[in-house]
Amino acid sequence: MASDRLNQVCQHLEGVTDPSRIDGHVIIVTGGAQGIGKAAALLLSQQGATVAINDLDNDKAQEVVDEIRQQGRKADSFVGNVLEEGFPQKLVDNVLRKYDKINGLINNAGFCHDSAIHKMSDEKFDIIMKMHNYVPFQMTRALSSYWMNPRNKDLPKTIINVSSTSGLHGSMGQINYATAKAGVVGLTKTIAAEWSRYNVRVNAIAYGWIDTRITRPPTESEVLELDGQSIRPGIPLKAKKWRDVSDIPLARPGTAHEAAKVMLFLASPLSSYVTGTCIECTGGRFM
Repeated sequence: MASDRLNQVCQHLEGVTDPSRIDGHVIIVTGGAQGIGKAAALLLSQQGATVAINDLDNDKAQEVVDEIRQQGRKADSFVGNVLEEGFPQKLVDNVLRKYDKINGLINNAGFCHDSAIHKMSDEKFDIIMKMHNYVPFQMTRALSSYWMNPRNKDLPKTIINVSSTSGLHGSMGQINYATAKAGVVGLTKTIAAEWSRYNVRVNAIAYGWIDTRITRPPTESEVLELDGQSIRPGIPLKAKKWRDVSDIPLARPGTAHEAAKVMLFLASPLSSYVTGTCIECTGGRFM
């Protein structure tokens, strides 16, 4: 049985002229309207994928869709709040209804809601756990009936979860975020173990300092209103130790495009024998 499966995979890969191509794949990207999510949507589409972009911001999501379509590629926006009860299943159902298949899921949506431990409220802790643990779990579960169907056994299937060096190494002022991002690794490994039999590869990426809205200083104009909480994305300028590049061998933050290239690797045949792992994308920090 194992040799039969190996031969099947080898025959498929021998027919792939460019293993970075994902032509015809349908991939959901949550939080796909800006930052790493936007960069991933653009890069995946360039490599042949049809991208289903989910985000809270309709205008920004449509801008990404328009940019992809102007290049002659396929994309659609599926606007909505992944924290809303029932929305993950609704999102998956709508994408299936539109494209009749799903090959990939990138659980990218997220934000920080920082505070020192003694000032951290239950509400601030809970919303980060929901965003970074419950939502990826619910998105994955929403795919179960489709991906576990024997008719879809040979369909290429990948899940990419976004973790963080905060989850691997801890981070002052981020007890909620660090705890949730550590949980992403356990979530990833468990899904990989359970769903390998369905030809699903599942991996995580732990990002360090990537220059996006979530790592720039908060602004007065950008506020998320979620579950009755006002959340200002960003890391304060006073977090000087975090912003010090002296412990980053490459001596700079990474770009969203560089972060997205790791997602492409995991979504494509380039990583056909990689599952259940967490790749660190940090410029060498913490090595």
